[in-house]
Amino acid sequence: MASLARPLLSLSLAAVLLLLLLPPLLASAALVLEDGYTVSTAADLNPRPPSTGAQPQPYALLPRPRAGDLLLLDSTGSALYTLALPVSADAEPRRLAGGAGAFGRPRSVAVDGADNVYVADREHAAIRKVAPSGYTTTIAGGYSAGTGRRDGPAQNATFSPDFELVYVPRICALLVADRGNRLIRQINLRPEDCAHETQKGLGNTTVSIIAVLGALFGSVIGFLVRHFYPFHAGSLHQPLFQQGTEAIQENPEEGHTDQFLRHQKRNC
Repeated sequence: MASLARPLLSLSLAAVLLLLLLPPLLASAALVLEDGYTVSTAADLNPRPPSTGAQPQPYALLPRPRAGDLLLLDSTGSALYTLALPVSADAEPRRLAGGAGAFGRPRSVAVDGADNVYVADREHAAIRKVAPSGYTTTIAGGYSAGTGRRDGPAQNATFSPDFELVYVPRICALLVADRGNRLIRQINLRPEDCAHETQKGLGNTTVSIIAVLGALFGSVIGFLVRHFYPFHAGSLHQPLFQQGTEAIQENPEEGHTDQFLRHQKRNC
């Protein structure tokens, strides 16, 4: 019996090891690595002695299209900061808004075409709007006590405690992923919030090309008109095809018979 128990024990240990090692082996077999990418620290926001300026804790990053900088959300500090692009090792974040009870630990932000920032204030079930100057207003929720799923005028709307925001420029609207209510909500924005940059005027090179093409087109049209509608050199209003008939003058001394024969010959 002892000699039989030892092989069974060895098989049991092997089976246990196989069960423990099989999942990692399968996971690594499904992992496909792609070369050519590197990771580097763009900015270290840890406190530096002596600590100067703001020391935010980055939770989310989002570029601002018009300002050309980077928006940094500090959820722990309930504040928004901006960073100049490209981000450097000695980057100094600048506070844009937040603090002093303005937000309640937000975890989602969105930026529209005019660089307005929308903050999902989940602690107060409200959506805040931060202008590029830092001026902060409330555009939805926050007026009714508690949470909910009510639609309608923004001041009366309610949200769950767990929602995120995304800006969709194509429809000029803010979409709300209301996780707690399992809903997708929509807030239509003002046209000026979605305005695109004005188109620049035509440059000198473009104007020159248009002028050359216009001159060539005019020359071609003029050539075609002269080819199909030739004019007499002495008169701009008398076509050449009339000269042949008018060059043959009637002779008053000829009889009616001769004139009739001449007309018949001319018509043939």
